[in-house]
Amino acid sequence: MDKSQEILNSLTIEEKIRLLNGKGNWYNYDASGKLPVICMSDGPHGLRHQTDQENFADINHSRMATCFPTGSAIASTWNVEALHKMGAAIAAEAQADDVQIILGCGMNIKRSPLCGRNFEYYSEDPLLTGELAASYIQGAQENGTGTCPKHFALNNQEKYRQSSSSNADERTMREIYLAGFERAVRKAQPVSIMCSYNMINGIYASANKKLLTDILRNDWGFKGIVISDWGADINAPQSLKAGLDLAMPDSNGYLYNQLKQAYDNGQITQQEIDTACKRIIDTVLKLDEKKAKTTVDFKEQHKIAFELACESAVLLKNDGFLPLNPGSTKQKLLVVGELAEKMHFQGGGSSHITTAEYPSALDCLKNDFDVIYVPGYNKKRLQQAVQTIKQTVAQQPAIKVLYFCGLEQSYEGEGFDRTDMQIPAGHQELYKEIIKITKNIALVTFGGSPIDLTFANEAHAILHMYLCGQASGQACHALITGLKNPSGKLAETWPLKITKGLPVNDYDVDYTEGTLVGYRWYETASLPVQYEFGYGLSYTSFEYSDLKVQSSKVTLTVKNTGNFDGYETVQIYVKNPLPPQDSGISRPGIELRAFQKVFLKAGEQKQLSLQLDDRAFSIYSTKKNCFAAVDGKYEICAASSVRNIKLSTSVTIKGDKITDLVDSDKEEQAKAIQKHPRHTKGEFTITDSLVEMAQHSLFVKCLLALFEFVIVMNSPSKNRNDPAVKISICCVRENPLESLVSISGGLISKKLADRIIKSANRK
Repeated sequence: MDKSQEILNSLTIEEKIRLLNGKGNWYNYDASGKLPVICMSDGPHGLRHQTDQENFADINHSRMATCFPTGSAIASTWNVEALHKMGAAIAAEAQADDVQIILGCGMNIKRSPLCGRNFEYYSEDPLLTGELAASYIQGAQENGTGTCPKHFALNNQEKYRQSSSSNADERTMREIYLAGFERAVRKAQPVSIMCSYNMINGIYASANKKLLTDILRNDWGFKGIVISDWGADINAPQSLKAGLDLAMPDSNGYLYNQLKQAYDNGQITQQEIDTACKRIIDTVLKLDEKKAKTTVDFKEQHKIAFELACESAVLLKNDGFLPLNPGSTKQKLLVVGELAEKMHFQGGGSSHITTAEYPSALDCLKNDFDVIYVPGYNKKRLQQAVQTIKQTVAQQPAIKVLYFCGLEQSYEGEGFDRTDMQIPAGHQELYKEIIKITKNIALVTFGGSPIDLTFANEAHAILHMYLCGQASGQACHALITGLKNPSGKLAETWPLKITKGLPVNDYDVDYTEGTLVGYRWYETASLPVQYEFGYGLSYTSFEYSDLKVQSSKVTLTVKNTGNFDGYETVQIYVKNPLPPQDSGISRPGIELRAFQKVFLKAGEQKQLSLQLDDRAFSIYSTKKNCFAAVDGKYEICAASSVRNIKLSTSVTIKGDKITDLVDSDKEEQAKAIQKHPRHTKGEFTITDSLVEMAQHSLFVKCLLALFEFVIVMNSPSKNRNDPAVKISICCVRENPLESLVSISGGLISKKLADRIIKSANRK
């Protein structure tokens, strides 16, 4: 008998039930000393480690750690080795800080550019997402720290994320929203997975047996534990039966009482309890064995953060303006915009990291240039800034201007979505004033998601840094001066306007666009965009030749034809034969099927070999309940972006007719989509939110207003636009009342919850 089974056998039924809920905010229950304790910590792009003496909702206070590039930035590297390196580096800090599970990586598909948490996620494409996530997981777990990919699944907007239902058909889920998770599980076997807050076709993810057992465990072979997002376990007995193992955080007895009553009533069995407990014990013992007393060299960690930041940046435009040569004597340079000094390098929410102080872009540029700095932006300083710029340009007409602009901290974060792609009005107004004075301008932009840059068409260059971590300032300097060659490629489409997948201000979110998500939509519909998927410039140029396809292997030669050493990311797309027009079946016209990043010195060439997997010509067949190849002629394309195809060749695939594999889109959606019934006065239960009940009860409305006031007044900023405040208010407003009972530490008791429900239902 193994040690895990011995421990399980030694537990009383009460200890087993208690084991299914965490201890405190970040730990497992130790079963009266019979089981080791492990620690969990937020960590998609750096460790946000808090002790239980700190409030887990106080996201801005945690131990000092290294902030690496966020998900949207690191995904722009298109480099699995970079993700492996980042995972290993974060694991090193976790080991030193006695953390055994990193709550990351974030890998939800970017259905819309407006999702407030997109900065944490990788891509709109599941293959790219899955490959990067698998490498991150391997990098961390090979270095002794477990991972917890999130949020499983279909959590693609922040609005009503705790109480909305993401409604999608089976094919759409399997090909797009689950495929990245599947690839990560099959390739890297994370020790845990975090289920999301939202419902899927009317059933909460935490209680969705099809998701957690049928697909995750039975189809994909997942061996680890399923952990709830913090407060996401709604109806604990149903969740246990569905396949949820560990509910977090500590509910102060609420979930225990629910489960114990269900056990006593025969609603759940000892076998179901034992199965979940055994998985938890197995995981805890495995991670406990890997605990090690280590130290971290934060200077070396910062060097890694710097290298990754340089590789994450995307050069969107350049007519030769960049790089800037400092010269032997310091040239004058006009730097405009407060983001050059107060850098926006991470998003708001549970991934917010406390870092040491590091030099800004302004600090670094001053080392090489005679910098004239104008903060600008806000209305009080706008005219003053314009006057300074006019005077400077009048004295030196040839002076070059670097304008730092983009999204500010309050524009994107956990718990809220953006309403458009605009950057702050003050940023745009100042640019318009500058361009009247001089055309000798380049932009350095920041933000975790696509932004509307059409106002800056006259700029000579645009370098987008995304949110690239604590080394942003040094990375800006290295890229601007040519010490580093930009190599980032967009892992998401930058549209001109939002036409699909808009975060819906409703509780039911119907994914009726099906598989036509991101570039799959824009390319199939031939729509203009700002910048296409896979796009990114370099200070050098590359030439492709000798494309060959043999069986599932694609080979080609790439040559660096410019004067700079640099990386190129070769992207292999497959153009699909489209279904008959009268079939009612949609299929993306083009899909990414392989990629490889290669470093080439100036003048160097290399032959590359890329492998197409068995999904390259397949769709998910709801008639066969598996992926199956579709008959037809396909075009294999070697490209530097989805719209810059360098070489192509055709292959014919023998498979099934698409009409024999799936029904029409409308029929598929009709079979699968189930909406969650919404309650009104007289029907409210503990699974409904305060914001819903407040519409029918003055008592609940006043109580909600009081809660929000207390949140603002208890925050250090006293500002409702602070992302830390926004997420707390969102939680109180939109979480199911049961979630608030389980995570509030007793502040919202079951007794108060019953009173709230009674008031909302009073006629």
